[in-house]
Amino acid sequence: MLESSKGDYLLSPAYDLVNTRLHVDDTDFALDKGLFADGYRSPAYQKSGHPSKADFMEFAGRIGVAERRAEKLLAPFFEKQGMVETLTNRSFLGEASKRGYLLMYNSKRNYLAG
Repeated sequence: MLESSKGDYLLSPAYDLVNTRLHVDDTDFALDKGLFADGYRSPAYQKSGHPSKADFMEFAGRIGVAERRAEKLLAPFFEKQGMVETLTNRSFLGEASKRGYLLMYNSKRNYLAG
């Protein structure tokens, strides 16, 4: 959080750049209680124990996001982002943490693909 010159509070532009999983044993996507109130889990989620594209597409449908729009919103998460590796390797993380971060990044992409 940042305090503006007028005294109100705003989210910091860099509020979500840290992979807390490196430091805290947390659940996927901070969804320990699930994405759905009714406990829905796609077959891929049931098999792997991790949310997949099917889960996010179901969620999008339930909140009224058109399928085509949801596909467009999710697409970047399936593409390997070259700068992730570059920036991770340039970071101040230790070598073991860099490897762990990249492993988590690739694992989450694979889980998402289902």
